[in-house]
This record gives sequence, structure tokens and C-alpha cells, in this order.
Amino acid sequence: MLFRGGQTITSSGLSPAAVRVAGTTISEVGSDLNPQPGETVVDATGRWLLPGAIDGHTHFGMPLAGGLSSLDWAASSTAALLGGTTTVIDFANPDAGESLSAAVGRWRNLADGHTLCDYGLHVTVTDTSPERLAEIPGLISAGLPTFKGFLAYKNRLMLTLEQMRSLMTAVHEHGGMLLVHAEDGEMNAAAEHVLLNTGRTAPVWHPLAHPAESELKAVGEVLALAAETHCPLTIVHLSLTDSVDALKRARQTAGESATLIGEVCLHHLFADEGLYSSGHETALAAICSPPLRPAANGPGLLAELAAGNLDFLSTDHCEFCLAAKAAAAAGGFAGVPNGCGGVGERLVMSYTKAVVTGDLSLPRWQEVLCERPAALLGLADRKGRLSPGCDADIVLFDPTPEYRWDPLGASDRAGSLWAGLMVRGRVSDVWLRGRQVVAGGRVTDDRAGGVFLPRQL
Repeated sequence: MLFRGGQTITSSGLSPAAVRVAGTTISEVGSDLNPQPGETVVDATGRWLLPGAIDGHTHFGMPLAGGLSSLDWAASSTAALLGGTTTVIDFANPDAGESLSAAVGRWRNLADGHTLCDYGLHVTVTDTSPERLAEIPGLISAGLPTFKGFLAYKNRLMLTLEQMRSLMTAVHEHGGMLLVHAEDGEMNAAAEHVLLNTGRTAPVWHPLAHPAESELKAVGEVLALAAETHCPLTIVHLSLTDSVDALKRARQTAGESATLIGEVCLHHLFADEGLYSSGHETALAAICSPPLRPAANGPGLLAELAAGNLDFLSTDHCEFCLAAKAAAAAGGFAGVPNGCGGVGERLVMSYTKAVVTGDLSLPRWQEVLCERPAALLGLADRKGRLSPGCDADIVLFDPTPEYRWDPLGASDRAGSLWAGLMVRGRVSDVWLRGRQVVAGGRVTDDRAGGVFLPRQL
């Protein structure tokens, strides 16, 4: 199969290019490749050829207490493909007393045979007993080299600083990397207690239960632990420019020998805390942690992403049915499951709100959506690039149309913060490992053809 007539994004901008696919991988890339006898030719005229995007932070079908879960793998991976994302890295979250390996097996049972896109897994660690930490080398050998620890969510997921130190020491010893949710769980719990006990239970109060000081404190603590333990660190969903400043200072102090990575999410760039005082349904959709911040904060984060001080753009996609969020809201914002959608919107929204405006160059846009998450999270040999030997994950993107965003099933979704916005650009066609899965903006192959991807840092 040969893609001709389109343009690819290079370090200097747009360039005419052709891409040849043999089976499931890219075999050749050139400026003017001629069709071979009997070869299928895809006319990409007027469109851009992009690598399949990678979302390094999702929560598909995540079970919560009481039988509630985020939208399942079939629905979530469908949204991913329609949005030009062919690979996600989700999180295996162990139940109390469950081994890390068992949690991975349970998550794979949720995904395998149900996901339309390819996937990898990070492993969440909430128990730092010797028994659990002893599982880390085996998981890394099995292609799961990234782990997650929380300083947030007291009495649920939160690790103490001593527990976090033990986890970082073990992860570093065996060649892994730790992702950290950096909010101070004690500070958040105290703020939430005051709000709930003074009758401030509506969604508009949610940000005050996650004050900026909480993130800044936790960011400082985890950066100090990384310096002490030498553990490679990714701080996920940084939501404040002051947090990025702390990351930059830590990098300057540590030098090139340290791995200190910063992730930013779509909603922290392009949505703001004003949504909490808008209509009730929109407010529910916006409940996430860290919360949406003041409007002036997003442009600063975008500038840091453009400058390379934030490394890649994810979504923290964790989408719930609107009815489930509304029912949970009866007891106040504290009972509403945290999370919003974005895996289907990330490519188009970032193009509209960052590239079209001139705030993000085309090469940097492709880099933070495709190349950097692949390189940093252990997929550089397969994903994120239009290069010979890589998987034939190819997106045709039409940069010209302007239309009102209406995500699939929006009336039933609590996750879409973007419905009704005017956007630019459209994902028209998508191939996953050489098989077309989206044509003309519609899923054409709804078989659960996604596979688990072992990763190596």
C-alpha cells in the first residue's frame, strides 16, 4: 500500500512525501515513490500524513467502588481512533490486598478482545510492602517499566513520603520510571472537610478542595525525593506554571544525568475553572484532579509546552456517563468521580487552539502528540514516527474544514468539555498497523483489533 500526494510534518514544516506500507509496518518513506504493480494507492492529496498519536495517560473502563466505572474499552478506544490516537497507555490499579501482577492480569482481561486501539499499561502502587516491591523487576521484564504513585487521595491511594521514597528506590534499582500524581493529600482532605462542613458542596467549590499550594508542595517534595533516590520521574498532569518553574529549577540542579519529565493535559491547557460555575452538567464534566485552574494559567502552560519545558501532551481521559456523575453529585462534589474525556478531542483541539493560533509550531505539535510520548514511555521502536520499521499507524488529517465540534454520543457523555465549540481540522482516515479502521471520519472496522504493547525504557 502506498500513500501519495500528501504532506508530512518535518522539523522545518510541511514537506511533500509518500509512505509505503508492507504488511503491518512502514517499509519506505520518500518524496516521490512510484506505485509497484498491483499495489493499492491511497490518494492523500490536500491532507497531512501523521503518525498515529499516542496518549500516555488514560483510564479506560476503570472500576470504582459501588460498581461504577469509566466508559469501557470499546467505547473509549473508538473515541481514540476517531480522534487519530492509535495507542494509549492505561493504568492497572490494584485492589486492596491484590498483587501488582494480578491487577495487570485483570486490566488485560478488561482490554483484550475489547479494545480497538493498541495499548500499554502503567502499574499503580499503593502498597509498598516488601512483597509488592519485589514484583517490580518481573513486571519490568514483562514490558511494564512504568509505575505510578500518589501523594493525593488520603485514605485511598496516598503514599506517605517514606513510602514514596521506598517505591522510588525500588523502581530506580530495577531500571523503571515512576509517574507521580503530585498533590498533597493531607492538605486537600483538610480543605474538603471545611467546605463540606460549611455547606459548600456544589461543583463550584471543587477547586478549593485542591488548592494551588497543594500541588506546589507535592511537586517540591517529589522532586526532592527524585534527587535523593535518582529515580527517573514523570510528574503527571501539571496544572500550574509555578509547578513547571519548580521542575525547571530541579533540572538545572540535577543536570543531564537525571530524568525529570513533565506532562500536561488537554483540559489544563484549554479549559478553565469558569466551567464549575456554568451549567450543572458542564460543571460535573469538569470535575477532575488537579482541578481546572484560572483562565490565565492555560496560556502559560502552553508556552512552556511550546518551549520544551513540558515534555508531552496527554488527556488523563477518564470519562463517565453523565447519569452516573449526576447521581453521584447528589451528595456533593466530593462524591463525584473525578475525570473528563479528551482522547477523541486531543488532536483537533490542540491544533485549533494552539497550532492555528501560532502558539505551537507544527513540528512541536506532532512531537508532543506522537514522538515524545513514544520515546519517553518505551515505544520508540514501534510507534510515534513515520519511519521504516515502525508500525503502520497512519492518520490522514485535513487541516482546512471549520465546523462545530459534536463528539460521538455527546448527549450521553459527561466527559466532553468541548461540545459545541468551533474547531479547525478533521481526522478523516486512520490505519492501525496497516489496517484501515477509520474512513471519512467513521469507524469502518469495529473489530477489537488492538493489542497489548510490551515496552522497554
